[in-house]
Amino acid sequence: MALMPSCASLLDALWIRDSTTTEGECAKLTEGLTREQMVHVNRAKDVTLGDEAEVIASRTFTAGLGLLRVTRKDMRTMNAGKWLNDEMVNFTIGIMADRELARCGGASAQPRVHFCNTFFVDKLRAVDKLRAVDKEELYRWYTKGNLGYDMLNCHKVIMPVHQNDSHWTLVVMDLVDKKVYYYDSLLGNDSELTGQLVSWIVKEYENKRKVNMEENVWTIEVPKDIPQQMNGYDCGVFMCKYADYIATGCPLSFNQSNIEYFRLRITSDALVQGKEPVN
Repeated sequence: MALMPSCASLLDALWIRDSTTTEGECAKLTEGLTREQMVHVNRAKDVTLGDEAEVIASRTFTAGLGLLRVTRKDMRTMNAGKWLNDEMVNFTIGIMADRELARCGGASAQPRVHFCNTFFVDKLRAVDKLRAVDKEELYRWYTKGNLGYDMLNCHKVIMPVHQNDSHWTLVVMDLVDKKVYYYDSLLGNDSELTGQLVSWIVKEYENKRKVNMEENVWTIEVPKDIPQQMNGYDCGVFMCKYADYIATGCPLSFNQSNIEYFRLRITSDALVQGKEPVN
């Protein structure tokens, strides 16, 4: 297995994860489920079992994500033909964030990738309508004190976006190359949002580093040669897997035929990481 450079030395070395990720790490992203895992997954998603308000996975995540819970109702959004809800996405993002910190040495490490929850972009979109005290709180979300690490020392910032509560997309901010990538499984674009995020990150550097940075040093890219959904409901799964593959440093080599498996894998990971057994 290839040796990985120190997470803390990322910006000095300009390390690019894609060049050092092993084939084994990428293979794990499509690793099959055991018979026992499948039994738990099927019971968790079964609409005939249990109270839909029953919590079947809970965990306190690092990276400022805090305590998150998944109910049977949330888990049922993982059934075929269903839209993923915020609760399911945030739990999945939390698992990715904890995995990233584990790769880099544990809870006190400096990660290469920072993950935002689904509510950050919504708050940022509404920043002009927020009270002054709420604006200050928004800009404190990602302080070192809240996160336990310096977000601006990460290579990438990954942001799930819930467009009008009806479509999931992903933004990836590359803090080394000063690029913003917008991934949409329907090949759409949101120039207003990406422009707003550039303004936000420039202000982050100004507030936290006392660095005056021009917005025009940032470029925005909207990749089109990416896996695309072939229906009207799998956008959330595509978005989660864009995040998963990009954070791991693997090429986006999946397609629509993998989505049924990914729904099972996301469910299984939530049950395993959520600790609480399915009754």
